[in-house]
Amino acid sequence: MLKIILKNSIKLTIGGITLGLLHHYDWFVALLLIAKIGHTYYKRKKANTLSIKLVLGFFLTASLGLLAEYLGTEFHFWEYHDINTQLPLWLFFAWGAAFVIIYQTEEQIMELKPNLSKRNQSLSLLFLVAFFPTYGEIIAIQLGTWSYYMPYQILGVPIVAIVALIAIHAIVNFIVNAFEKKIANR
Repeated sequence: MLKIILKNSIKLTIGGITLGLLHHYDWFVALLLIAKIGHTYYKRKKANTLSIKLVLGFFLTASLGLLAEYLGTEFHFWEYHDINTQLPLWLFFAWGAAFVIIYQTEEQIMELKPNLSKRNQSLSLLFLVAFFPTYGEIIAIQLGTWSYYMPYQILGVPIVAIVALIAIHAIVNFIVNAFEKKIANR
C-alpha cells in the first residue's frame, strides 16, 4: 500500500511543480491537464475499465470545485497570481484531475487489499482526500500560484480548505454512489 501512495505522491509532486512553474501560462496548463485526463480516459476505455463513477465523479468534482473557487475568490479568501481573470482556465481540469487521482489510488489500494474492512476503507479514503490535494496545493502555493488569506494554515493551506476538500469529495461520493445504486437496481 505504501508503494501505491508513494507512486501517486510522485505524480502529484510532478503535477504540483508543473502547475507552480507554468501557472502564468493559463491555456498551456489547461491543455496539459486536458491531455493527461484524455490519456487516462483513453487508456481506461481501451481496457474497458472506464466507469460511470469516474466520469460522473470527474464532472461533479470539477463543477463543485469551480463553484467553491469562485466563492472563495469572490469573498477574498484567496487569490490566484499572474492571471488576467478571477479564476485560471486550468482550474476546472485540476479539480477533475484531483478526483481521478484519488479514485485511481483508492482503486489500486482496494485491488491490493480486497479484504479491507469498511472502516479501514473509509479511513484510507479520508487520508487520500485530505492528503493528496493538500500536498499538491502546498507545492503550487510555495511556487507562487495562489495565496490564501485565511488563518490556521499548514504550509500555506488553511485547515478549513482541507475540510472543504473532504466535504466536496464526500458530497461527490454520495451522489455518485446513489447514482450507481439506482443504475444497478434497474
